Amino acid sequence: MLYAKSAMMHMGRYVTGLGEAASRHGAKIWEKAPMTGRRREGNGWVIETPKGEIRAERIIAATNGYSNSVDAAPLRYFKKRIISVGSFIVATRPLTPEEIAATLPGNRTYVTSMNIGNYFRLSPDNRLIFGGRARFSATSDQSSDEKSGKVLRASLARMFPHLANADIDYCWGGMVGMTKDRYPRAGEADGMLYGMGYSGHGAQMSTLMGQVLADMAMGRTDTNPLQGLSWPQVPLHSGKPWFLPLVGLYFGLKDRLS
Repeated sequence: MLYAKSAMMHMGRYVTGLGEAASRHGAKIWEKAPMTGRRREGNGWVIETPKGEIRAERIIAATNGYSNSVDAAPLRYFKKRIISVGSFIVATRPLTPEEIAATLPGNRTYVTSMNIGNYFRLSPDNRLIFGGRARFSATSDQSSDEKSGKVLRASLARMFPHLANADIDYCWGGMVGMTKDRYPRAGEADGMLYGMGYSGHGAQMSTLMGQVLADMAMGRTDTNPLQGLSWPQVPLHSGKPWFLPLVGLYFGLKDRLS
C-alpha cells in the first residue's frame, strides 16, 4: 500500500529544535534531573530531583515509555497503565548506487505489515536505517541494544540477502510507551496533568498533545480529543512488564502462521 502524501523526518533534529524554541520562549530545561519525589506547598508543588528542588504551580507528566525508569518517582498511577517496550534501530555503512537500486529504488519510507514488523529507509548519506521491536525488551542500554542489533541484522539479511554482509556502523534504541488498547491518553490524575501512551506514533500525537496539555495547564479543556477516555490498569502489571517475552512469542507465532 502506497501513501502518496508522506515525508521523512529527522526526529533528533526535531526534538532539538523544539527544545531550542521552548528555551527562546522562556522555558527552563534541566537534563539528567529525574523527579524523585513531590509534595504540596501552598497552591503548588515542590518537585524533588537529584539536582535540587523545583517549585511549580502545575505538574505535567509526559514520561510515556520512561514512566518506570526512576523507581522513586511518584508515577505509580502511570506505571500500572503504561507498558514500556524497547524499539531499536541499526544503520549500515553507506550503500553503493547499485545496492540502493536493488534495495530501495523509490527512496521511500517503508513499514512491514507483520505483528513484529520492521521499518526502514535511506539516510541522507545513503545508509539503510532499519528498525523494529527486535526483542520484546523492557530496557534499552548498551547490552540490550547490542542483542537487539543482532536480531535486526538477521531480519535485514532475510529481507535483503544482498546486504547480508554489509557492515553495521550504528545501533541504538529507546523506549516506546504502549497502552493495552494502543490508544494514547491525556487528562488529569493523581494531581498531575498527563499525556502519554502513544504506542509508536509519538512523533505525530505528542506534538498535538503538547498543545492540548498547554491549554489544560491554562484551564482550557475543550481541545482535548481524549477527554473522558477511561484508562484501566494492565492486569498484574506494576511497572516492570515481566510478560513481554510471552507477548513476543505470541505475536511471533501469529506472524509465522499468517
